Amino acid sequence: MDHWTVERVLRKKGISRSLLRRAKAGEQILLNGERVKSNHPVRKGDCLELLMEQQSSAVIPEQIKLNIIYEDEDLLAVSKPPQMLVHPLTNQATGTLANAIAHHWQQKGEQNLIRLVHRLDRDTSGLVLVAKNPYVHQQLQQQMQREQFVRRYLALVQGVPVPARGVIDAPIGLVPGSIIERVVTPTGKAAVSHYWVLRQDKYHSLVCLELKTGRTHQVRVHMAHLGHPLLGDSLYGGEMGLIKRQALHCAYLAFTHPITGKKMQLVCPLPEDMKGLLN
Repeated sequence: MDHWTVERVLRKKGISRSLLRRAKAGEQILLNGERVKSNHPVRKGDCLELLMEQQSSAVIPEQIKLNIIYEDEDLLAVSKPPQMLVHPLTNQATGTLANAIAHHWQQKGEQNLIRLVHRLDRDTSGLVLVAKNPYVHQQLQQQMQREQFVRRYLALVQGVPVPARGVIDAPIGLVPGSIIERVVTPTGKAAVSHYWVLRQDKYHSLVCLELKTGRTHQVRVHMAHLGHPLLGDSLYGGEMGLIKRQALHCAYLAFTHPITGKKMQLVCPLPEDMKGLLN
C-alpha cells in the first residue's frame, strides 16, 4: 500500500465522490481513531473509519403496524401491504409506509433518513428495502446498476403466456399526453423482464418475473404488452372483479450486504387477497 492515501482507499472501497465530499466537509474521516484529511497517507495495518452522521427524517412518525422481514444496523426490509403509499405526497403527509418506519425508528432511538433502495406502487404489495445510511444506499444502488441486485415479483395475469418461459426486452415510455400511463415504445427507456409461469388454469396464470431494469410500471406494461394484463389492473386493461388492485407482489430480493459482504436473500409470502385467488 505504498503511496496510498485515505481518499484513494475510500474510492477503492466504492465511496462516491459526493459522499466523500460530505465526509471531508464534516471531518468524518478517522485513521486509527484520529480525524485526518483525505490526503493523509495510509499504511498496512491502519484502521480507517468513515463516520455516518445521524440525520433526522422530516417524515411524521405515525404508529402504523409494520411487518418487518429483516433489520440490522444498516438495513431494514419490510412487507408493504396493498393500498399503501411508500412515502408521503404533497396532499398526503400521513398513513404511508415511511410514516410507519419513522415511528419504528423513533421507538428504537434511531435517527435515520428514509433512504428507499427501490419503490413499489401504492397497490403493489411486498418487499421494500430501506438503507439506514448514505454509504449502504449508494452501494445497493450500484448493485442494481450492475444487475447484481435480484428482484422477483409474483403476478396473477389473464390467460396463459406462451412460451411458458421467456424474456421481454421492450423499452418503456410515457403515453403521449399522460403523466402516469406507460407503453412499450421504441423511443422509451430500455426495459428487460425475465418471466416464467408457475401455475395456470384455463383462464389465468401465476407468473414470476425477475426484473433486470427498474422502470415505472415495468411488470404491468410488459405483461399487458404480451397480451396478459394483471388481474385488477384497470390502467392496463386487466380483468376487474376478482381483486380490488393489481395482482402484483414483490416476493424476493437477493443482494450482497454492503457492510458484512454476506449474500442476502429475503422472501415475503403472498398477501391474503392474492392467496385467496390461488385457492
